Amino acid sequence: MFTSATRSEGAMKKSLSSFIALLFGAVIGGLPVGGVSAQQPEAGAAGAPLVLVQRIAMPNVKGRMDHLGVDIEGRRVFAAALGDDQNTVEVVDFQAGKRIATILGQGKPQGVFYSADFKKLFVSNGDAGTYKVFRGDDLKPISSVPLGTNPNHVGYDPATKYLYVGFRDAASGHRAIVDTESGRNIGDIRTDTQPGGIKIENAGPRIFVTLAGANKLGVVDRNKREQIATWPLAYPVAALALDESRHRLFAGARNPAKLAVFDTVSGKQIAELDCVSGIDDLWYDAARKRIYATGTDGLAVYDQKDADHYTPMVKLASAPGAATSVWVPTLGRLFVSAPKVGNGEAAILVFEAPR
Repeated sequence: MFTSATRSEGAMKKSLSSFIALLFGAVIGGLPVGGVSAQQPEAGAAGAPLVLVQRIAMPNVKGRMDHLGVDIEGRRVFAAALGDDQNTVEVVDFQAGKRIATILGQGKPQGVFYSADFKKLFVSNGDAGTYKVFRGDDLKPISSVPLGTNPNHVGYDPATKYLYVGFRDAASGHRAIVDTESGRNIGDIRTDTQPGGIKIENAGPRIFVTLAGANKLGVVDRNKREQIATWPLAYPVAALALDESRHRLFAGARNPAKLAVFDTVSGKQIAELDCVSGIDDLWYDAARKRIYATGTDGLAVYDQKDADHYTPMVKLASAPGAATSVWVPTLGRLFVSAPKVGNGEAAILVFEAPR
């Protein structure tokens, strides 16, 4: 079920001595490989790669925020709020600049996808071990489908209209294959460990995934429905982005905070750059040839000079703990989910990429 956004505000927690979320748009530094400082224009200044254009408050939302989905036609963003005392999906109208609904009854909501074709919302629920399906118009529940342990990342294949949902069991990782028209789970692909960061080739059958806790990337053939290769890494990674035209895969790591660049033809790593801490989402902007990374301590932007050369990161402030995001190419905007910190409110931050 869902409630309207108008819920009475609880008592505010004690204010932090320094609330760095007030620094929206300010550059907070960053070092490229080799220790030479990158040029860092202020967000909003001429030449800045991203500009904060909107902050949409979500009062009374507490705890961590996770992944986002977007309904472009309906001008809505769906934000997973997985705090222990929260467990909701928050619905924001980004044209009106306000929250319009809250979907209750979640169990650690994590991955979110909105099907524009079938007007349905899909939400993976980690604690419940399910994915839930809701009507797109009134947000009423349609079904709840059991999977296994910790359903999390989702990835969509527009060619087949299948949604892939990563989860695991005691022995291995899995990716459920969900038919977004019927909402049914129609198959399963086994991986070494729980898959995440799901990125799908358009011109070929491969899907690239992170493998939780493993120093390698997974490569899956979606036609054969099996894992066909792994690529070695020096450290586990948490997020992926794909530049299919140049055969480049970008992999973001948390410890150490690094961005690795892979050749998808050879499977070899060709570059490594410094990255933001606590990365959770990573995006490739094909129109501007840029990579965007969101982490717990800010936003990283990289310019792609050619397939093998990248500028050191420019690091911009977003909000404390705002590690999840979704890039919408048709709008040229990056939506970032910011948790409540101190006296501030949880919010959706909207960054625009100038032409």
